[in-house]
Amino acid sequence: MSTANHYPETLRIVSISDSESYLKWACALLSTLPGVDAHVFLIDNPILPTPEQIRHAVAGTPWASREIETITRAEVAATVASLRPDIVLAAATGPVVAQVFASAHALSPRPALVSGLPGMGLPARQKGMRYRRLGDAFIAHSQFEVSEYERVSARVEVPTEVILGRLPMLRSVGIPAPIRTGSAVPETLVFATQAKVPADRLDRTAIVGALARFAAAHPGSRTIIKVRSRPGEQETHHEQHPYHEILDELRAARVPGSDRLELGYGPMSDFLTPTSALVTVSSTAALESIDRGIPTALISDFGFEPELLNEVFADSGATASLAEVAAGRIPFPTTEWLSANYFHPLDGHLRRRLGLLGLRARQGQLPDMRRALWKQKRMLARAELRTVSPEFVVRAYRRVRYGRPRPSAGSAAPLVDRRVPPHVDSAIPPHVASAIPPHAHDQ
Repeated sequence: MSTANHYPETLRIVSISDSESYLKWACALLSTLPGVDAHVFLIDNPILPTPEQIRHAVAGTPWASREIETITRAEVAATVASLRPDIVLAAATGPVVAQVFASAHALSPRPALVSGLPGMGLPARQKGMRYRRLGDAFIAHSQFEVSEYERVSARVEVPTEVILGRLPMLRSVGIPAPIRTGSAVPETLVFATQAKVPADRLDRTAIVGALARFAAAHPGSRTIIKVRSRPGEQETHHEQHPYHEILDELRAARVPGSDRLELGYGPMSDFLTPTSALVTVSSTAALESIDRGIPTALISDFGFEPELLNEVFADSGATASLAEVAAGRIPFPTTEWLSANYFHPLDGHLRRRLGLLGLRARQGQLPDMRRALWKQKRMLARAELRTVSPEFVVRAYRRVRYGRPRPSAGSAAPLVDRRVPPHVDSAIPPHVASAIPPHAHDQ
């Protein structure tokens, strides 16, 4: 991608991703940077996105009409060397970032090495920064994130520069304002799922139960569980209790409203319409929704803590209990919170900092970090396994670690799955029973 601009030299960037969420972030980010000639690749690994996931990830970017080439671990160095970029953007999970950085660092002269996370990056974790030890810069998305990653980097002695950049999917100019006021029930209620949180099956069942109560009480509205992948597809993070399984259990138990819940697939932007509202535990989709002025609720029932990745929203004014979600009462964050978190002005700071890194790379001024490679040996071993292990090995590992395999790929489903379950009599598991309101079987 090339863009005419006022910058004296075009910045050449090679981006390498390993999963759908990182590919989406990379393409969106590169689309916002003026004066850039970018090449985007995927690296072959067990969480490689499917063709459908790739289409969703690149939707709305210059790569929507292009084929994303997949390279192997062994081809990273040669690919980077042939394109001679100023910057290598390792838009990938930690183990793969370590691997890409090690390959690119061996080149002479070497490019600048940059990484980041595909959404909200809190809490900042030491392990993640250790994987990025060879990096020159790490992109964070709020002033608070910058301070947290600087603190963690200092603690683990990772000498990387933390650069402030706005999340690329946020396009509002200034502080977003709600497009609707009052307490109107949304025409479409969208729940943005996450693979990692909440981890407990009972908590997930409680969420689906609240969505079912909303659907039962508001027959004029649609209720969509927006999932990141179809059964059998890989994601950046493993999901131990998929929502489609919980939904099937509630439907089999004939929980009122569960037959009206829909499973949604595709880009999140397709679901964020002016008449919708969004609910989540801590998904970055909350920021996308807020960016459009759409009512947005962060579920408060499970608390706000690092393990749930939602501490930053505790005082946002955009929190709601599951009872409020079931009633259709979806708030919008305060102006004070918005101005302090993620919605800082677009002032070109990120492009300027990356431009300086690119200049240093072209002039051979980047530090030689090869002495730090010995600290990466153990992490690089895991990285090698991430990209060379066959999928059946990954499945076996997950069976041991999580006690269950991932579901096998099924037949293609429509964009929104409106399957109505058969009315079957079955014993109701306790975690399903907890989601059923009193007297549900009498209705």
